[in-house]
Amino acid sequence: MDKPHIAKIRIYPIKSLDPVEVDQITMGTFSLQHDREYAMVAEDNRYINGKRTGRVNQLKARYDLPNQLVTLSNREEGHEQTFGLEENNHELLEYLSDFFGVKVLLFKKTSGELMDMPHVSSVTVVSEASISSLQVDFKNYSAEDLRLRFRSNLEIGGTSAFWEENLFGKPGVGIRFLVGDVEMIGISPRARCNVPPRNPHTGETNKEFVKRMIESRSQSLPNKSLLPQHGNLYHLTVNTYLPENQKGKTLRLGDEIKILGPINLE
Repeated sequence: MDKPHIAKIRIYPIKSLDPVEVDQITMGTFSLQHDREYAMVAEDNRYINGKRTGRVNQLKARYDLPNQLVTLSNREEGHEQTFGLEENNHELLEYLSDFFGVKVLLFKKTSGELMDMPHVSSVTVVSEASISSLQVDFKNYSAEDLRLRFRSNLEIGGTSAFWEENLFGKPGVGIRFLVGDVEMIGISPRARCNVPPRNPHTGETNKEFVKRMIESRSQSLPNKSLLPQHGNLYHLTVNTYLPENQKGKTLRLGDEIKILGPINLE
């Protein structure tokens, strides 16, 4: 019998860079506190992210969030430099500009504006068993490699593979659920882009990744899965909406998940 609970919590302080794994997290406005709080933007006003360049995968980031510090290094060279994590830190901006070969600005937003779908979807959810299921078909990839490719916030333990698909309905129908005392609404499966095929440390693209991913999903699709109604099978993780009235609540490892029921999203 499934006993869904939170097994991992990850946030990504700078969009597209490395995650921080935590034991608990406070709910912010439409997002987890400090998740995608900063984003790197080029002069053309486009994000510097994994969709644009595999170079982001080569930049290693470690964080000291209580002191608002970030330590950066080229994964190949290993030399680390530590900077104050703030928008107008000229030394940090110079480092990033030199690394990417373009002038880089750093934007900070605290209300989910830097998410891929601002205010609509913030927290993404996957199950441990789903990662394990994919690993069977991607034998050369570790579970951590897959986690870094799909960049989920919450990982669910105590379930069968793809249990998280219970957290969305047919198109236009969401699912209300509780994680501890935090209410969220699952709104859709997450369609994937060109980021998962990239090696999370080198940025090199595996041209067979999408095909293998779709084959894996087709062979492991749960009974009565609604995923085919949402398009092709190149989906993993669930998009969720975090209502503004959840701000200030705390999510913790071990918190149980309870499904409340469907809600019309239209």
